Amino acid sequence: MKIILRLTLFALSFLLVQASYAQNNTVAGRITSAEDGSGMPGVSVVVKGTTVGASSDADGRYSIQAAPGSTLVFSFIGMLPLERTVSGATLDVVMRSDSKALEEVVVTAFGVEQEKRALGFSVQEVQAREITESQQANIVNALQGKVAGVQITNSGGAPGASAIMLIRGGTSLSGNNQPLYVVDGVPVDNTTPVSQGGLTADVAPGSNRAIDINPEDIESLTVLKGPAAAALYGLRAASGVVVITTKKGSAGSTKISYSNSFSFDKVNRLPELQSTYKQGEQGVFDATSNDSWGPQFEANEPVYDNLKSIFKTAFTQKHDLAVSGGNAQTSFYASASHYDQGGIVDNTNLERNTFRLTAESKVGEKLRIGGTANYIKTGREYVSQGSANGVMGAVYWPRNDDMSNYLNPNGTQRTFPGMDNPHWGVQNKPITSDVDRVMAVGHVIYDPFTFLNITYRLGTDYYTDNFKSVRMPGTTITTEEKGALSQSTTNSQITTSTLLVTGKKTFGENFNTSLTVGHNLENSNRQTATWYGRNFIDPSFAGINNVVQSDRTISQNISRRRIIGVFGDLNLDWKGIAFLNFRGRNDWSSTLPVNARSFFYPAVSTSIVVTDLLEEFGITSEKGIISFGKLRASWARVGKDAPPHVLATTLGTTTNTFTIAPRGFISNANEYYGNPALKPEFTNSIEIGADVRFLRNRIGVDLTYYKTSTDEQILGTRTPPSSGSFLAYLNGGQIDNEGVELMLNTQPVTKENFSWALDFNFAKNKATVKDLPGALDRVELSDAWAAGNVAQGAAFLNGSLFGINGNVWKRNAQGQLLIGSNGYPQVQSLLQSIGDRNPDWTGGLTNTFNYKTFSLSFMWDVRIGGDIYNATENVLVRSGLSTKTLERGQTRVFEGIVEATGQPNTQSVVLDQNYYQTIYPFQGYDFVEDGSWYRLRYITLTYNLPKGLIQKTPIKNLQVFGTGRNLILITDYSGVDPEVSGSGAGVGGSGSFGFDNLGVPATRGFDVGLKVTL
Repeated sequence: MKIILRLTLFALSFLLVQASYAQNNTVAGRITSAEDGSGMPGVSVVVKGTTVGASSDADGRYSIQAAPGSTLVFSFIGMLPLERTVSGATLDVVMRSDSKALEEVVVTAFGVEQEKRALGFSVQEVQAREITESQQANIVNALQGKVAGVQITNSGGAPGASAIMLIRGGTSLSGNNQPLYVVDGVPVDNTTPVSQGGLTADVAPGSNRAIDINPEDIESLTVLKGPAAAALYGLRAASGVVVITTKKGSAGSTKISYSNSFSFDKVNRLPELQSTYKQGEQGVFDATSNDSWGPQFEANEPVYDNLKSIFKTAFTQKHDLAVSGGNAQTSFYASASHYDQGGIVDNTNLERNTFRLTAESKVGEKLRIGGTANYIKTGREYVSQGSANGVMGAVYWPRNDDMSNYLNPNGTQRTFPGMDNPHWGVQNKPITSDVDRVMAVGHVIYDPFTFLNITYRLGTDYYTDNFKSVRMPGTTITTEEKGALSQSTTNSQITTSTLLVTGKKTFGENFNTSLTVGHNLENSNRQTATWYGRNFIDPSFAGINNVVQSDRTISQNISRRRIIGVFGDLNLDWKGIAFLNFRGRNDWSSTLPVNARSFFYPAVSTSIVVTDLLEEFGITSEKGIISFGKLRASWARVGKDAPPHVLATTLGTTTNTFTIAPRGFISNANEYYGNPALKPEFTNSIEIGADVRFLRNRIGVDLTYYKTSTDEQILGTRTPPSSGSFLAYLNGGQIDNEGVELMLNTQPVTKENFSWALDFNFAKNKATVKDLPGALDRVELSDAWAAGNVAQGAAFLNGSLFGINGNVWKRNAQGQLLIGSNGYPQVQSLLQSIGDRNPDWTGGLTNTFNYKTFSLSFMWDVRIGGDIYNATENVLVRSGLSTKTLERGQTRVFEGIVEATGQPNTQSVVLDQNYYQTIYPFQGYDFVEDGSWYRLRYITLTYNLPKGLIQKTPIKNLQVFGTGRNLILITDYSGVDPEVSGSGAGVGGSGSFGFDNLGVPATRGFDVGLKVTL
């Protein structure tokens, strides 16, 4: 019996051992990132329901003991967790980014990372994929529709066209309202010239310098919206901050990535032109006229589409190469990029070449030294616009004449008096801009103790911009018929030094504190030399030395500014649940008088994670429908200084020879008179908000209300002649901005092979001018005129900051038209508010679908409200090509009162050429249109090749993609595109957005390309 029992126990033991070996097989595989196919080190791999675990190595490979049928759980910070069932000895997995988790830590002031739950103000982060999938050359345009409260307007469809960004409206009546751009902790230049070489921005609009940044080098981008968020950056951050963090290397095997794209663009929309009447004057054909006021077309007579003939299909190519890697001590990242964008008009293009090297090394256990060097060479070719002598001069050209036949038999241009043939102008009036730029930053990070960190950062942004505009002999431009040249060279440098000392201390187990004190020094230097020459000696050569001395002029402009700041940032928190932050900064600015150049501004913010607080007090024990809830509030005051060199009045270049005492230089009456009593302006802001997430973070709602008030404005404005000046800088005026922002992030579907993410943002802002200095009732912008001074951008007292100032019909107190004795309405001499360019609200809707190795993402950009002044239509009316002129020859009795008699008007008048050229276009109301739109900003489809197809090659990941841009535009606007900015992004104050003024039309296009990682 005992023998039988022993045999039985032995058999059972043997079976158990065999079962054990059968159940615990070795499972191995590789974990890669869906973004680029690279191996992911440090991923946790656990057998579900057990304590058996492992982690992946530097190449993403892992090995673990697990039985068939068991479940492996893969997890990593910032990635969506995965569960996979064991069915064999090999199990490879691909992990995707968890956008919600990545948002939990954001980069705020001076490159410091902070937990988002601790912030008492609103920030929004945009990840690298969201930036690159839009396929935009200009990083500003890549943010369109993605950030609540941010309004971005591209100025046109020319390669290198500037883009303007406004965050929560505007705080300045005449100064810069755009945010500060910071790359890796160092402020960089994003200015757009208002004029170059003596040419105004509506004729030759320049690029905003953020276009030099390669989007492929960006890891993440954070928008700091309010003064509380941006306070530590000082007075240059009064309009918000765009914080850009570039890609860095990491420990592990060296990774090589290459990507390219090839694009085709066409003009999106063109205005509708009439094809009933042809060339002539007063109904009679005239072959020498450029007007379309002649007789009707005959049957079968050709009608030329001259406007369309100026445009073509553009081709663009982009190539990016990056190498990164490192070990436990040193990491590096190097990249090179070539971007070559062709234009829809001949001889227009943008070429950008960038080279970047980033490295960091540990020196012992407490010291890190690193730096970045970035060289950019940007070249741009473009053509003049904004007038009859520009590329859109085609809107003047009669349609019975073929404009593309632009040369006479003797080689001279074939045109009409007073205008250049647009085809001739494209070939003979080139504009070029060549920029060489270096952005460099070095940092030293020292941790002498676990509770103390010392960071020093020194950076510079230097570039040279060589601008040239040529008008070859044969142009019709007055005084330049024998050729002319405008040329300028700008050298700009911003150097920044920042020291941060941060100490952290925990009191007991529940209270955490950190204090940062710092010093910041910023030097800005800008120098521009401008040459102008006309009457070329040799008509075939354009050069300043090809002009005699008497026909040349030269001028120089030098601008310098220094800002010194000290600041402190105190953070308190209790158990990571309740947070309190105090910030303060004092600046000294060289652009203000000595007695006013030092000014202090504080900020305070708080946030409470309500869900954690309730759980802490035992009110709730588990997270139910609401997974996370946070309330936040902030108050801040931020200062702003004056532009450089406006404390004193400048002198002209001619001497006084016409008074009793002819001595010395006279004041420059065409420039602003100085004001030695200027004071800094201040913006006060309050903000409250809530961040609530539901159903285990699958639904997130972020709601913000804010109100800002900016007073003691430093504004450059026109002044009454009685003041002794035409232009002056003054203190005075108040702007209030009030608005709401809503961000909705959802994950409706999250399955093993399929996921759907839907993000929506909404913003509504109202910018109101509450006060102006003296008797001013508006602030006009001289750089935003359109339609021959019929309309301009302006800010109105008790009205919108973004108004349209324009001519109107003359009316009496009852609103009735005052008719002239000739029976026609009259134009009032005093301009009035005829529109508001500020939209009622803006929004963006982004959908992202992932199915196995496919991904589809598309974004709708929405703008409701916001007026557009259609100056292009105004020109079409004058030339006779507008469909509005099809009523020509008809008679009308204008309802109103005859001004001379006071009696109702009964006189019938003819709507003739005189009416459409000298009366109708000089009032602005009929050319103001609703600029609302629904726009499919982009749609991108990507496909990652299955690993099985490339596992025997050096390729770790291969992705192909296709993108469509601006494929759908739904709008009632009759012009080329309601997204316009007539004079580009350089105009201060309320800017020139909302003015459609004969610019290069916007485009729509397709991109195809690939990304490969080795």
